[in-house]
Amino acid sequence: MTKNLVILFILFLTLHSGLKYAHSENLSESENRSSITSRFNLAGDVLYKTDSCGGIRLYDKVLALSKDKGIFYYIRSSEERWIAGILKENSDAGIEFKIPWKYEKLYKSAVSNDVFYYLADPVKDNPDEKSGTGAVFVRFNPDQMTSQSIAGVLDFSLIDGKSVLLRDGSLDYNGLEIPLMLTGKLKISEIIDSRIALISGEDGTEVVDLIAGKSIYQYKNTSIPEVPDEYNIILEFEDKFKKTDVPSDIENSIYYEVLVDGVEENRTEAGRGELNKVFQANLSPGGYHVIKPERWELDKIRGRYIRMNNVYQPAELKIYIPENRILKIKIEFDGTGYKINQSVLFK
Repeated sequence: MTKNLVILFILFLTLHSGLKYAHSENLSESENRSSITSRFNLAGDVLYKTDSCGGIRLYDKVLALSKDKGIFYYIRSSEERWIAGILKENSDAGIEFKIPWKYEKLYKSAVSNDVFYYLADPVKDNPDEKSGTGAVFVRFNPDQMTSQSIAGVLDFSLIDGKSVLLRDGSLDYNGLEIPLMLTGKLKISEIIDSRIALISGEDGTEVVDLIAGKSIYQYKNTSIPEVPDEYNIILEFEDKFKKTDVPSDIENSIYYEVLVDGVEENRTEAGRGELNKVFQANLSPGGYHVIKPERWELDKIRGRYIRMNNVYQPAELKIYIPENRILKIKIEFDGTGYKINQSVLFK
């Protein structure tokens, strides 16, 4: 396994040193934007046409300018609507189209094959309405005047007209959903060789093979993940409360039985609730598994362990097992419900 990881890392570094990158330019995030072309100049939010005599002011409130196959594309704000425009090298004015729906903030934009793609916040009907996770990803085709949108997108990129959408907990490549282990504030750092995506966040970087449809590695600045051997998932159970209805000289005893994909896999050791109880298993990586823990507690009157009522049972978990990593799931019981935390083990 270690040898395979070394080969994988060498392959990754080789790909990373390549010169072919797919990325989207985001001019809207720069405070002092200046994009100089042979004919057009975006200075701040003002678009100029340049010639030998100087510059002619074309449009104000320009949010983004990009170029694809020798043609320039822009998005600008006009009163309550946004307008998408197309400028050719010899044009004196843009061919413009009103973008459907209303938006208030542009995060990122790109163009491919005369189709506009952008990430934006829509105007809310209720100003006090709270935003969900992520913005709205929009595909606007001015030729057909059609617009499709997907909510909850954190970042995006394009590969040959195919969209790569970063969402909370997953990466969507042209409709293929790829689970991610990283959480929090994430971004698509790079896409290498039109295949390897680097997803970065505060807790490190995750390497995703878009063609294979799976996350293949993960690392932090100063550490690497534990390599699976005998197991690739750990469940840890612990009570975070003290029973007030049980005398202090009487010890309670519990254990957890764990079913995986409907089959009884094993159980933890028995002991006091506040003691950490561990379950380990080696499950097939690169796919989802249904894990159902069951809490059993010693009934001293009956002299045997009994399965607790359903209201005291942990919820069934649908867990994705990543490649080349050990997944740790911490399950804490506070007397009324369970708190679940998932992470990857690092050295």
